[in-house]
Amino acid sequence: MIKICFVISSLVNEGPVNVMYNIIQYMDFKVFEVSVVTLIPERTNSRMDDFRQLPISIHSLTEQKHLNPLQMFRGLKKTVRELNPHILHAHCPRSLYLTSFLPRQYKRVYTIHIYPGFQQIIKYGRLKGSVVVRLNNYFTRKMDLPIGCAESIGDLYKQHKGWDIMTISNGSSMPVWKEDMEQKQRLREWFHLKDGVRYFIFIGRFSKEKNPDVLVEAFKKLHHPEAGLIMLGDGPLWEKLKGEATDQLILPGFTTDVYSYLIASDYYISTSEVEGLANTLLESMAVGLPLLLSDIPSHREVMEKMTKTTGYILRPDDVIDIVDKMQLMLQLPNTEEVPAEVQRVFTAYYTAEKMSKAYQSAYISLLKT
Repeated sequence: MIKICFVISSLVNEGPVNVMYNIIQYMDFKVFEVSVVTLIPERTNSRMDDFRQLPISIHSLTEQKHLNPLQMFRGLKKTVRELNPHILHAHCPRSLYLTSFLPRQYKRVYTIHIYPGFQQIIKYGRLKGSVVVRLNNYFTRKMDLPIGCAESIGDLYKQHKGWDIMTISNGSSMPVWKEDMEQKQRLREWFHLKDGVRYFIFIGRFSKEKNPDVLVEAFKKLHHPEAGLIMLGDGPLWEKLKGEATDQLILPGFTTDVYSYLIASDYYISTSEVEGLANTLLESMAVGLPLLLSDIPSHREVMEKMTKTTGYILRPDDVIDIVDKMQLMLQLPNTEEVPAEVQRVFTAYYTAEKMSKAYQSAYISLLKT
């Protein structure tokens, strides 16, 4: 048996955790023995119960109070020694840093969920953010196998660093939706959506790099009686923006029922300036929604795989361009061709099973070398 130990801060319901879950759930447990180590206490939106349903072992260093870095490292080192895995797979900066100091007898894998740069500057400020970027790059180079979650991440490392990074595209386990207009109508009624209105849906953290405030401003300028906007998520800008809600600008907050909202919606929209390869984008593709995406590498990567017009690229900080592109989306022909093409690309490139099989092959190849 090949023993894989995944290391991550916590099992909070966010992108890296969902990617990790999707890798694990499709693993061949006749070949792999899987364990997960978490480093900090769980929050209310933890996916711990989901992980407990899998045939794996879970080890939490702490369940109540946060450990300081030295305590965390000692706890991780002790737990890893007891588990004695062949491979450690880190999924967040904290786990990246800590696993770098563990004995070299363990092969180390790190999934790069986002190219380090703008997000760290926004989150930590220019000075501290620049230090974090340098640390990420330094410790990434110490990994036996760093893996980018999108082809565009590999391209960025090659362009800016001259590094050859393996890439395995993120995948979603959302089922491909078979068009059922009765189900769609039931969900629209459940969510109190208006008849005759076509809804764009934004899903993500309400933080500066996602530009939710810019999107709200653009929607207010759109002034289209048949256009609506649903914005799912929370974050530092949530309190500021929730007061903008109207009967056509819906802000439900954070929800785990994303799939139902996607089915009830008509278009997916992202105004993010930084993404790896967002799970919410892939989930919207499983539903077959036309795509209005910000002009960033991972979004261009997806759109370039389409053989038909399934949406447009927008400038995420330009209110006028967002308005113009929303108007173009509303003019897309309402035929089966667009959702069919979006779902074709999803099935061909972005399923969780395809992603998991690629990781399993990478683990086996790593041990052979």
